[in-house]
Amino acid sequence: MKKTLLLLFLILFSVSSLFAQTTFYVATDGDDSNSGTEASPFATFSKAVSEMAAGDICVIKGGVYEEELIINKNGTVGNYLTFKAAAGADVEIRATKALNGWQLHNDNIYKTSVDMQVKDGDNGRFRAVYHNENYMDLARWPNNTDNNRWTVDCHPVDDGDGNHFVVSGIQNIDWTGGLVYYFGAHSGASWTRTITSSSSTRIDFTAVDTSKWPFSTHNPQTWRNYPGNNRGQLFLFNKLEALDHAREWYYDNSAKLLYLQTADGTIPADGTVEYATRKFAAQIQGDYIKLEGINFFGGSIKIHNNADNNELINCSVIHGSEGHDSLTNTSAQVGEAAIEVLGDNTIIKGCTVNHSSVSGIVISGWAADDCTLEGNTISNTDYVGIHASPIRTSGDNMKILKNTIFNTGRDGMYVAGQNCEIAYNDVSASQKINSDSGVFYTVGNNNLKNNEIHHNWFHDATAPSYSHNPSDPGKAAGIYLDNNSKGYTVHHNVVWNVSWSGYQVNWNNTHLDFYHNTIWNAERAMDAWVNGYVQENNKIYNNFSNVGDWFSETANDFDIQDNLITSESPFEDADNQNFMPKAGSSVMDEGRVISGFEKPYNGSAPDIGAYEVGGTRWTAGVNAIEDTGEGDPWSIFDTQFTISATSETCPDKNNGKVTIVADYQENYVFSFDGTDYDFSNEKTLENIDPGTYDLCISLKDGTGSQCFVVEVQEGAHITGKSSLSKKTYSLSIEQGTAPFNVSLNGEFLYQTSSSNLSVTVNQGDVVSIKSSKDCEGEIIETIDFYKSIVAYPNPTSGIFQFDLPVDEGRIFIELYNIHSQLISSKLYVINNGKVNLNLENSPSGIYFAKIINREPIFVKVIKN
Repeated sequence: MKKTLLLLFLILFSVSSLFAQTTFYVATDGDDSNSGTEASPFATFSKAVSEMAAGDICVIKGGVYEEELIINKNGTVGNYLTFKAAAGADVEIRATKALNGWQLHNDNIYKTSVDMQVKDGDNGRFRAVYHNENYMDLARWPNNTDNNRWTVDCHPVDDGDGNHFVVSGIQNIDWTGGLVYYFGAHSGASWTRTITSSSSTRIDFTAVDTSKWPFSTHNPQTWRNYPGNNRGQLFLFNKLEALDHAREWYYDNSAKLLYLQTADGTIPADGTVEYATRKFAAQIQGDYIKLEGINFFGGSIKIHNNADNNELINCSVIHGSEGHDSLTNTSAQVGEAAIEVLGDNTIIKGCTVNHSSVSGIVISGWAADDCTLEGNTISNTDYVGIHASPIRTSGDNMKILKNTIFNTGRDGMYVAGQNCEIAYNDVSASQKINSDSGVFYTVGNNNLKNNEIHHNWFHDATAPSYSHNPSDPGKAAGIYLDNNSKGYTVHHNVVWNVSWSGYQVNWNNTHLDFYHNTIWNAERAMDAWVNGYVQENNKIYNNFSNVGDWFSETANDFDIQDNLITSESPFEDADNQNFMPKAGSSVMDEGRVISGFEKPYNGSAPDIGAYEVGGTRWTAGVNAIEDTGEGDPWSIFDTQFTISATSETCPDKNNGKVTIVADYQENYVFSFDGTDYDFSNEKTLENIDPGTYDLCISLKDGTGSQCFVVEVQEGAHITGKSSLSKKTYSLSIEQGTAPFNVSLNGEFLYQTSSSNLSVTVNQGDVVSIKSSKDCEGEIIETIDFYKSIVAYPNPTSGIFQFDLPVDEGRIFIELYNIHSQLISSKLYVINNGKVNLNLENSPSGIYFAKIINREPIFVKVIKN
């Protein structure tokens, strides 16, 4: 037994020793002759790599390193080769080198000697110059006058073909040997070629085949009705004579001289200008390798073919792939990126990618599958304006999760493999150079992709003005499933502020399911270019848009059900991108339960759109909150109640009503006049006595309550305000139930539902008005025109008059002062219904006129 235990111990000891972890250190002040410990670090990565075995860790101390990180060893499952920044340290691996020794060339241009060969580069294509870490422009015409890499600053092309351009006003230098960047009027892609000869109006270049895509569409023979851009646009670059503007440079390869004009025209300080020395900042050539917390500048990271199961965690890559397009490119895309992935099972998580002339992260499907890109921030990519993307993958089984992406020349994201999940990404500000693309974009083939696009924010994309006629929309779509895309489930996405369609589907698209998406402020909800193909087995269920329509051309190829288009927002605050529906809004409980598609919901049915009332307030991007279907616990204060009270129908009937309506269905209880009542959505109490009541509502088994004061009014008698003018009696009814019956001297005249009525009357007539309810009583008035007599003007300076209800005759009038002393008593002649009186000889003050009639009438008169 002891021998068996000893043997087991030796086996276990041998296995644990085989994978014993050793930590090595690298520092800028280290030495490769050291032992590699923390106190005695190595100087180079190559030395650390040579010493490491599976499970070992290389800790890199703070500082700037110009050595390329090349890892050509393997870890094993659970025993990675790990390279990470020391805790709290800023570690920079730069593929650049600083320059000194500047001398004045002429004007504001300075020069220095340097060999600018780029390791792993392509005929100078990846040369790059930085001043104070800012990217400089290769000398060009027209100049980049606004220092904005998103404005292409091109000049219109007048004519040309596959080997020459006709252009007016070219800078008068010999452009032979320089380069031309051409951007077709279609604005979908660009290309670059070497200039073979030039004049002030013509540029000849290495020919392209205009019979083949992309040149077939992107060439000067293609005319578009785009003002100022009918045949495309261009700029010329890479000639010393063109170096005439701030932030421009040129490299003379034969003389090994770099020329530069700084932003302010002054001589560069030593060490402030850097140039690219190699294409890659790091190359991973083995399996099971992990990079953590390392910052890379001026060069890309390449994970090589068959280098599998590697991880990049919390790293940054700034200016990872700068330069111009390949001079022999016959495609609209390139394979370069700030991070190039050719290995299976790669994980890139929590990383930052900022500035790349082409793509941010490329995963090539011919080499890599089963990769995860999660929680990364990717910005400012595709300055070249070709088919490049912040994330561009063609591999299968991709997980593209919780990334924040903004500012890119074309697609916001491109995923073209099979069995991929694209979820919780916040993607915006795409199509800053190109057109005819999408915030999410892909192209299909004959395969059903079985891809799921869900819970993403795709927003704020507007195609440039030069890419379309002003009367047409700029072609920047939200979700663009281009030619032959098949087998996509697109659900719970929000698309907003895009200059074209929310969904764009082209050609033979089949098996597309658009469920529970929200579109806000797109130019249109959906568009399609079917181009004579067949589209089938497609569904659009439970989607919301504030603009129409759900399809164009052949809508019968899509099953379109239970969607809503309305300009009225059903959301809590759409202007501030809060697309949670308001409880009780037009989308609540109006969706359908979709067979085979699981979605938790509250209420009687799912809500239309990407969010569910009472569900998760999910978000997208690096800090995404995932949709679990569960929301915050519902509070009584989340519900809006409408309380209405109805008075008793007639006095003393005690039949008032109180109605409560909740905008969200729940189990509520409310207290009213000492009694508790249960309800879920609506409740009416009847036979309520007139009075004022306190009403408090709470959730059953919940805390807190909303309280209201409710008044049930007494039944009303018919009332109104009357007036008498000449022979017209008018009445404005204030209370009473229509219709109203009008009688004169006991005889019925007419019935009206208007609350304003009138009757022609004579002195002594009796007018009566009854409502439709006998219990409201009636209004009865006897006409006495003398009661409506008034003085005019009043106040008066002395002379005033009375309008009387008779045209002629005599009337006795007495005048009294404020002390009730009689100052005048006289019989007046009525002339055309008027009597004139005079107080001119009386002092200012208040007087009373007594008109002697069957009943005396007193009128107050004020003398100024």
